[in-house]
Amino acid sequence: MGAVACVAAAIAVNAALWAMRQRSRSVPTERVAVRAAACEILEAKCLACHDSRKPLPFYAMLPGPGSLVRKDVREGIRHWDLYDVGHLGDAATVGQKEAEEVPLGRLIKLRRTVADGTMPPIQYRLAHWGTTLNASERQILNAWVGQVWGAWLSGWGLGDAAAADVHPVPQALPYDAAKAALGERLYHDTRFSADNTVSCASCHAFDKGGTDNLPFSVGVGGLKGGVNAPTVFNALFNMRQFWDGRAEHLAAQAGGPPLNPVEMASKDWAEIVAKFEQDAALKTAFTTVYPQGFCEATLCDAIAEFERRLITPNARFDKFLAGDSAALSEQEKRGYALFGAHRCATCHAGPALGGLSFEYADLKADYFAGRALTEGDAGLAAFSKNPADAKRFKVPLLRNIALTAPYLHDGSQTNLKETVRVMMKHQVGASAAEADLDALTALLGSFTGELFGQPLVP
Repeated sequence: MGAVACVAAAIAVNAALWAMRQRSRSVPTERVAVRAAACEILEAKCLACHDSRKPLPFYAMLPGPGSLVRKDVREGIRHWDLYDVGHLGDAATVGQKEAEEVPLGRLIKLRRTVADGTMPPIQYRLAHWGTTLNASERQILNAWVGQVWGAWLSGWGLGDAAAADVHPVPQALPYDAAKAALGERLYHDTRFSADNTVSCASCHAFDKGGTDNLPFSVGVGGLKGGVNAPTVFNALFNMRQFWDGRAEHLAAQAGGPPLNPVEMASKDWAEIVAKFEQDAALKTAFTTVYPQGFCEATLCDAIAEFERRLITPNARFDKFLAGDSAALSEQEKRGYALFGAHRCATCHAGPALGGLSFEYADLKADYFAGRALTEGDAGLAAFSKNPADAKRFKVPLLRNIALTAPYLHDGSQTNLKETVRVMMKHQVGASAAEADLDALTALLGSFTGELFGQPLVP
């Protein structure tokens, strides 16, 4: 009788929880209220397995089932760590500021998961009755994602587009012409380097898709870095800069290479400024725009302002998104269907088709098998100092990817189709047919756009 009573009590508790969890919620209209309701839903139904800051439940320590619980939580966090969404609270600012604070890539994953109903998995639902999202909860979560995503897109002139995951590159963005003109001169100036041989353009050349087409860039004295140089084109759409996210914005990124010992290798900014001080013509032009003169902040600000211009609109893919069905071939359209079917846009979202989240390179399979780990393999952990972030990298941009070989953070792939195969294995966990790989690769070719009104070509 004791065992029967325990089972009956467990059923009664689960039934009560089911009734409480499945209650219909009213869908608020005020922005902060929508987010508060969304965070409440995440807390109740998602964060048990998707929050790296939460302690494991007591039953995770039990022998037998506990090991399965620990595995599920570990995998859940690797796929989708929502701690920085769930702890936003309900009183933070809204609008563009809110969009900057929220990890946008994760919100796209949230929306896809809400749409396909794959979470929570069946084994979790069997043990935790009522954790399936009901209709009103799906409405609230979608409303919240739409608000935050829409606010961010509006900042790029892409309003009224929150329902879509991918977007065309804007035709133009506002910039300060005087600062950008100075930044263009500085972008090609080798005086940032110790021996006056390396400029920004050395590793981010306009005729090479904003990269250098090398596995690792070559700096002063022939020294090489530890990761592949990302493209500078459309980099302003990144949530953070560098593979490990150590720079918050373009100006911070511009300040990194000059003092990096394997890149430009200058001793300090005083050494760099002293060189520019000797250039009377540049100094006159510079102080007209920046009265405070040459310093790290002003030099990097000018370069960043120029890099705001390095967007590449008018790809055939953009024309297709705008309604021109003939802009893509039938094979490319099939590739786009596969792009959706394999949920590629949960990582490669937005106008740059990436750059909005950090993901594990070895999500579905061991990407690093058969080789020793390098310093460059640390990924986000190098910046965050959190060991759990090891092997986790900012999602690369897919714009103009046909021009930017070699690929991946380690520059290990020179062929675009083989790169797609690698990603299918390690990110999707699937082995695609050759025809599917060909279609996806063809689609990637349609992402090549124009720079300053001129088509980009290999």
